[in-house]
Amino acid sequence: MKPKTILIAAGGTGGHLYPAIAVAEELKRIHPEIRIIFVGTRDRIESREVPRAGYPFYPLAIEAPGNSLKSLLLFPGKLAKAVLDCIKLISRERPAAMLGGGAYLSIPAGIAAWAFHVPIALLEINSVAGTANKLLARLADKLFIAYPESRESFPKRVAGSATVSGTPVRADLGSERISHKEARNTFGLDPERTTVLVFGGSLGARAINEAMQIIAGNLVAHGCNVLWQTGKSANVSELIAEFVNIPNVRVLEYIYEMETAYRSADLVVCRAGASSLAELSRLGKPAVLIPYPHAAANHQETNAAAFERDGAAILLRDPELKEKLKPTILELIQNEERLHAMSDAIRRRDNPDAARLVAEWLVGRK
Repeated sequence: MKPKTILIAAGGTGGHLYPAIAVAEELKRIHPEIRIIFVGTRDRIESREVPRAGYPFYPLAIEAPGNSLKSLLLFPGKLAKAVLDCIKLISRERPAAMLGGGAYLSIPAGIAAWAFHVPIALLEINSVAGTANKLLARLADKLFIAYPESRESFPKRVAGSATVSGTPVRADLGSERISHKEARNTFGLDPERTTVLVFGGSLGARAINEAMQIIAGNLVAHGCNVLWQTGKSANVSELIAEFVNIPNVRVLEYIYEMETAYRSADLVVCRAGASSLAELSRLGKPAVLIPYPHAAANHQETNAAAFERDGAAILLRDPELKEKLKPTILELIQNEERLHAMSDAIRRRDNPDAARLVAEWLVGRK
């Protein structure tokens, strides 16, 4: 009997991609013989990370329409081409079900799946639903949401039966395969020092990078290690050159060993994307959350504010960073009792069954 195939359309950002990979890993755990294929854009994070994870990857020439007239005029043609490519793929692979992860690239895959009567599940990990999921919800069979309030954004047909699953996180995240000290050694950091992990997403965050450029050396002078992912948008070669002779600052464009990086950290400074928040919750990592100010409906600030209310994180906004980031970090790392309390609070937000709930629905389709 031919193994069942599941189609996953996710990517554009790590926030959309990594929860989908977590579902794929759970699918493999439940049914090792299952075949999982991904579609995504050819030049974004999924083009690197999906093959690294061991799954077949089929690139699409599609992206969200920009604000320019040219971009808007070209979008329908690109969408039509992407739909045709997905129709060819689905006709050949005959998936039993499809999972849409929320990016624009999931729209052509969803249209093609609907045309072939392939059951469609959508995963919405943000408190404010994204445009792609709201559009595809008209064709979808099942909705999984991380925040109950996002239910209001969807048609009653799927909203009424939506499952509040939380955000899927990789099962092995937090398995503590190595110690804090071993993790720090991996990055060439002093294993005895308190460690601050800083990242702004796969593309980086200018405001975070500019603030860290000012304060990283001072944090080291106060006894810290700094593990800093700059992202693709930064001039990483210049930053590496600037800090190469400062011990205990490790500057990287991208951290592939993210689980090890988390393990090394006593405090995390990052954006407030839903995927990052889910990982922090799984690991119980205290955080300084810096919401991306241009997120749809400012949902990252909504997310971060909820974590701050729970005592799990501190919220700072981009314009505040140069003045407040250093004293905030120093105050936290010098208060071990507060860090422990924040760790307990953020761990209570973990949803360990999220990936399983999505995976079981997908494998249950005929």
